[in-house]
Amino acid sequence: MKFFLGTSALVFMVILLSVQGGLTSCTKDRTIYDTVTVTKTDTLIVKDTVTITDTTLTAEILTANHWKYDSLRGVYGGEVKFYVRGGPDNTENFDSDDIVFYANGTGFSIDAVGGTHEITEWQFVNDAHTRMTFKYFVTSSPIYHLITWDNIRYKNKNIMYDEYYHDNYVNKEYHGQAVRSPK
Repeated sequence: MKFFLGTSALVFMVILLSVQGGLTSCTKDRTIYDTVTVTKTDTLIVKDTVTITDTTLTAEILTANHWKYDSLRGVYGGEVKFYVRGGPDNTENFDSDDIVFYANGTGFSIDAVGGTHEITEWQFVNDAHTRMTFKYFVTSSPIYHLITWDNIRYKNKNIMYDEYYHDNYVNKEYHGQAVRSPK
């Protein structure tokens, strides 16, 4: 019996050793946590063309208000004229200057020193209303200046223009730019 037990143990060991390759032992799975960061960027490009044009200065707009200077820059007979409403470096004070146009082609102006001037025959001289002329009479005199406003723009309730005339009273030329707003 001792032999039988010894032999059977030996056979059992041989069987276990030979079958070992086909048998596996239990192993523990290893869990790996991985963090993934995804960055998503959206780009929106919008291309558009917007054209903003100035409003055309109409007779209705021109005759609806008294117009005061906001600024004036020019040359009169070789002298520089500069005025900005409320500015400290003005060459002349145009705070009381006022111009009025009526629908019938007339009007008046009050100059910087309080003199009143008659205006006649004002008219737009092109279809785009960017140029107008009018006669501006010297105080108590038959002498007038034929004044031209050119490159007229009406924007933000302001009239912007270039102005030129020959002063027949003192034989001087004037050329300047001005901005006027409703009084």
